[in-house]
Amino acid sequence: MQTKQPDNKFGLCIDWETSGADWGKDSSINYQGLSFGAIVFNTETFEEIESLHVYVKFKEESYKWSLEAEKIHGMTKEFLEINGVDQEEAAVMLAELILKYWGPSTKVMLAGHNTEFDRRFTNQLLNSIGIEFSVEKETTLDSWIQLHHVTIDTSSAGFVAFGLYKSDLLFEKVGFAEREKHNALTDARQTLLTCKTIRELINFSMEALQ
Repeated sequence: MQTKQPDNKFGLCIDWETSGADWGKDSSINYQGLSFGAIVFNTETFEEIESLHVYVKFKEESYKWSLEAEKIHGMTKEFLEINGVDQEEAAVMLAELILKYWGPSTKVMLAGHNTEFDRRFTNQLLNSIGIEFSVEKETTLDSWIQLHHVTIDTSSAGFVAFGLYKSDLLFEKVGFAEREKHNALTDARQTLLTCKTIRELINFSMEALQ
């Protein structure tokens, strides 16, 4: 009987701040990813290996801007114009990080607080350089970064463990200070540390029962 899962020692935890959201729909159609925090982590320990934090210039002609979203992340169009890079440059930076750890063919195990939301904005970014970022390739693009069918979603894990799925409530429950403006890299780190905390709680409980 097989008891060990196939080896997949690296995971990618990613969080996006965006120009807005259409909840219940694909937000990446009308809104742009403005900043991402990406962390390569060890899937056995949830320890951080390498991180990347990038701001992306806003494309006024292509996407909508929500003042409600601006209140959450605190970034303005002017800030992004000064501190950000073009979508294509940001996409190359992320693609290079992924290729460094997964190569051209290994499936990427994705982690996040709301993985499908963050996957769609990651896909939006990588589409700018002709790369699809998905489990199954349903596109005319030539290049494809394939995702592992298992995703690590702390909104689901938080609901199972604590009855909480909103990031603010879950992260405070785990022990983080109350957030002010959202920061993509900080949120990615708190997501990863939440995974680590839940794993440790389960291991401790299982050992106590033996």
